[in-house]
Amino acid sequence: MSRFLRFAVVSCAALLATAVLHAAEPLRVFIRAGAKTHGPNQHDHPRFLGDWTKLLGERGLKVDGSMNFPTAAQLDATDVVVIYAADGMKITGADRANFEKFLQRGGGFVVIHDGVVSGDQNDWAKQVQGGSWRWDGEKKTQWHEGEVGLYFVDQEHPITKGVSNFDWKDEVYNQLDMSPDVHVLAVSFVDVFNIWPQLWTYEKTWMGGSAPYRAFVSIPGHEYDVFNTPHYRTLLLRGIAWAGKRSNVDEFCTREELASIQYPAGGPRRAADAIKTFQLHPEFNVTLAADETAAEKIMALDWDPQGRMWVVETPEYPGGLDVNKNDFKAYWNRAQ
Repeated sequence: MSRFLRFAVVSCAALLATAVLHAAEPLRVFIRAGAKTHGPNQHDHPRFLGDWTKLLGERGLKVDGSMNFPTAAQLDATDVVVIYAADGMKITGADRANFEKFLQRGGGFVVIHDGVVSGDQNDWAKQVQGGSWRWDGEKKTQWHEGEVGLYFVDQEHPITKGVSNFDWKDEVYNQLDMSPDVHVLAVSFVDVFNIWPQLWTYEKTWMGGSAPYRAFVSIPGHEYDVFNTPHYRTLLLRGIAWAGKRSNVDEFCTREELASIQYPAGGPRRAADAIKTFQLHPEFNVTLAADETAAEKIMALDWDPQGRMWVVETPEYPGGLDVNKNDFKAYWNRAQ
């Protein structure tokens, strides 16, 4: 073998080894938690720090965390910051300077529930995460606790791909001060005139930055039970991977978690499970012909004289359907 060919083979092997090593590098995550607030099983930030440090570590991530905002050195060793703390985005002084340097190099972050709140720093927080909580005057942000739902307006984004709508007990925020350039993934609503963003992404290059950063904001997290649902774990794990610019956002999810997103608790049921809940008229019986999602948002159904069933669907509700010039979609930023 010639010296040149030997050099080329060694060089290629070295490059391949470097690429494999780089691909195998764990995603570095820092969890910024805070003191527990609210009632039992609510806003349990310390518990999240403990549980998710363990969970992410078991999934192959390199995890650090604290009840305080990360230091400059900790940010240097971090790819994604997860913020779940009261007033988590109230970042000032040296912490803000360090965080902006982190953003300038393209670091990512995930904000959960009350982590989106920023005290009197709402203008800065809006610039960073795409939306903020307001305390002032008519712009004051509101909230609603109880049985609420998530309606996914983008089911093709890597974070929300394949996720079905569902209801659960938690809390939604409304009248957040939103930037028009956020990418909304899911909303909650009481009617088509009140559509509230609850999950969104935000990508931009910070002033003076060398690379764009990614932010994923997820409002659910008032009740700690939501973190134990496999479909919400999937969303958060995908969000962390996406914010860290991983090519495969499912790499930290289990097979069981991914299997839960089509039929999540509080969402659509498999046909085999749904028929068990039917209350049939004595003259009717039901048999399972197919177990698949063949209909969406049924508005009405009836049978014709030949015994055929006809179904009227409204799959576009509440997003609207553009058919002619008189139609318009109920966008979240037009409805409020």
